[in-house]
Amino acid sequence: MIVRAGYGIYYNSSVYNTIASLLGQQPPFANTNTFTTSIENPLTIAEGFLGIPDTRITNTYAVDRGYLVGYAQTWNLSVEKSLPFALTMEIGYSGTKGTRLDVQRVPNQAAPGSPLNSENRRPIPYAVGFTLDSAEGNSIYHAGQVRLIRRFRRGMSFFTVYRWSKSIDDVSTYGNGGAVVAQDPFDLTAERGLSSFDQRHSLDASFILTSPFGGGPAAVHLEGLSRRLLEDWTLSGGITLHSGTPLTAQVRGNRSDTGGTGVVGSGRADASGLPVDAGSGFFNREAFTVPPSGRYGNAGRNTIPGPDLFSLNLAFGRSFPLWSDRRSAEFRVEANNALNSVGFTSVGTTVNASDYGRPTAAASMRKVTAQLRFRF
Repeated sequence: MIVRAGYGIYYNSSVYNTIASLLGQQPPFANTNTFTTSIENPLTIAEGFLGIPDTRITNTYAVDRGYLVGYAQTWNLSVEKSLPFALTMEIGYSGTKGTRLDVQRVPNQAAPGSPLNSENRRPIPYAVGFTLDSAEGNSIYHAGQVRLIRRFRRGMSFFTVYRWSKSIDDVSTYGNGGAVVAQDPFDLTAERGLSSFDQRHSLDASFILTSPFGGGPAAVHLEGLSRRLLEDWTLSGGITLHSGTPLTAQVRGNRSDTGGTGVVGSGRADASGLPVDAGSGFFNREAFTVPPSGRYGNAGRNTIPGPDLFSLNLAFGRSFPLWSDRRSAEFRVEANNALNSVGFTSVGTTVNASDYGRPTAAASMRKVTAQLRFRF
């Protein structure tokens, strides 16, 4: 029996490279001006950089002045035991705690539901709707895992691992540059939910089978032409069975009327109170509705179960010696997604879009490849 345990802490120091790059592309480090020349007012080199000063703040990215580098703590514990029939089993647990993860919000936006134009109601009227990066996010991940391995024996080996896990966070990125912006910049608690990469069940298996015919001690003994035709064939493959990652119900457009002409957060739909997993589709379309104008949607992040994924890959072939050990012919047939199972990778979750509740992308279809190679 073998017992393993470990702990690690990792700081995201590389985030400074991203921050410096984004800040360096805007004022005061980089400025852009446009001038139009004419015969009456020609543009010369001497006057090429002279223009009317712009008092409007056009920066689109900012960093909280109290920003601290985020970090992740990981820990694991596993027990491995050798079993009869060349089997080895391992049972383990692992966890990850993310602290001070990067949260992106748009603080310079008008309060929802106010009259007049939202562009004129910004807290900083002479600035655009910039994105603010602050280190306030947290995450927690727990996973249990069972691994069963058979060492190659009597022409067979396999590797199987099953993982049961759950991850919760309020931002599903470790460092800077997350694509999801908080819907309400002043209520980050509404962002708490399942991680975008949360995958409750995961099963991966691979195997190798060799032909039982031949002259070895564990083989079915054959002689002559039958042996030469049936020995040394190999069948290998892999099975993937994963539950889907969660999706978020969204709405198209600036329903809360907060963004003006600048950046807005990730607008979410309203939850109707009906169960999400009811009905015959990917999810219950009636579980979400378009929120009233002038208000944020109250549906949580990642409350829609994503579609499951199943795939079987196979490979079959052998090598034929020709005249000497230095020459051989190899024949191999490979089939990716051998059963041609339909695996949807994306589903429309925008309530007021035409593809709402419909699949929008799928994994690769079955592909069979045959190879014949001569080695010398």
